[in-house]
Amino acid sequence: MRSVLNRRQTPNVIGENTLTLTTTTIIITRNYKKYILKQPDTNELCRRYGKESETIQHITAACEQLAPTEYVQRHDGLAKIIHQKLAEAAELIDDESPYHKYKPASVLENENFKMYWYHSILTDKIILLIDLT
Repeated sequence: MRSVLNRRQTPNVIGENTLTLTTTTIIITRNYKKYILKQPDTNELCRRYGKESETIQHITAACEQLAPTEYVQRHDGLAKIIHQKLAEAAELIDDESPYHKYKPASVLENENFKMYWYHSILTDKIILLIDLT
């Protein structure tokens, strides 16, 4: 007899797994110390910038001190992987170096495709930019 997973059960299973993952990994932020561990003398402000509460969301996406460096490096790291895979698919490169060693060329082109890395493009049309992070 074969077992069949009911579609209605899937979200619950995924939700329980997600809940388990988030509750087993705790990052001790200043906000966590002050409000969860109830350490009243803890300064909850971000230790890098000191203007907002140091939460997970603030550290990963909102800190003004981290934005010019850490977030750009994270974004570029992901963009390099996508660039490499697209260039391979378009037969612009045949280098199979590991993603962490890949250095995107400024311009890659063949008879069918042209790919840019960190180039401004002037146009008279409105272009929607998509942030992949």
